[in-house]
Amino acid sequence: MTQKANKVVCPSCGAENLPGTLFCIQCGTYLPSGGPLRTEPLPEQEDGRPARPRQEGQEGEEAWALNIEVEVLNTGRKVLLSADREILVGRLDAAHGVFPELDMTTDGGLEQGVSRRHARIYTREGTCFVEDLDSTNGTFLNEERITPYLPYAFRDGDLLMFGTMRSKVHIYPNH
Repeated sequence: MTQKANKVVCPSCGAENLPGTLFCIQCGTYLPSGGPLRTEPLPEQEDGRPARPRQEGQEGEEAWALNIEVEVLNTGRKVLLSADREILVGRLDAAHGVFPELDMTTDGGLEQGVSRRHARIYTREGTCFVEDLDSTNGTFLNEERITPYLPYAFRDGDLLMFGTMRSKVHIYPNH
């Protein structure tokens, strides 16, 4: 990462960013370190599959496996999703290749300010997180607007709002 006349130049794509910018506006590279965010690979089991961390008092590799049920309050629709990978929340747009796992189109997503790529939900070590993807109308956790690109932990029974679309989340072990 280099400085150029009060601009931060991305080491990956060369784009100029304002001072204090954490992620390149062009390619998304994490700027303070000069490279992409990296995670260490999970240790492998004897059979070559990734080992999952175990929660205290629980046995087996499924200790962190969770399902998240999202109840869209204005329509009553309930969607059960496996949280073993990232869940994109938004509206379907096949023309632009946007296929969210939690598609809010049929719930009036457009009218209620849900962006195509609005937010993402994921888990880490048994904790569920929501992250706004710089949506136009914001993401709210328990009626407090969250800062884009920062993960916020949520719990069973919390209220998530995507734009003005209200939903309640329930978390279940995936057994």
